[in-house]
This record gives sequence, structure tokens and C-alpha cells, in this order.
Amino acid sequence: MTATNLDGAALAKQLQGEIAEQVAEFIANTSIVPRLDVVLAGDDPASQVYVRNKRRDCDRVGIVSQQHTLDADATTDDLL
Repeated sequence: MTATNLDGAALAKQLQGEIAEQVAEFIANTSIVPRLDVVLAGDDPASQVYVRNKRRDCDRVGIVSQQHTLDADATTDDLL
């Protein structure tokens, strides 16, 4: 079996381009803009990085994203 090198960065860039085209076509055909809303409760640094990366990825492919930040002690009623 021969090993195959995989250029993850190049593959990710290619996939983002394809997704961006699909998103643009979807918007053109439906007038609906895909959207991702994220609720971030508390101030966990790892969660903040995760959400920031998801928002960056959305921006790159034409998906609207919005972050809603709540205190760590937020209740279900606060969320709704």
C-alpha cells in the first residue's frame, strides 16, 4: 500500500469555494440567505475560539452568522 499525502489546507480551500458557490446559487434561486445563530453561555476561552472559527467559516462561504452571548448562569427562560 502506498502512502498518499493529503494537503488539508488546499482541500479545505477547495471545499470552501465549492460551498460558497452552492450558497450563492441557493440565495439566487430562493432569495433565502442561510444563517447560523450561535448561543454562547459563559466565557470559556475554548468555546469562544470555536464560535469565532465557525463565524469565520460562515463569512467565507456567504452564510450570515450571529453570536448571542449569555452569562454562565443564564436560565432556559433567558435563552427563550
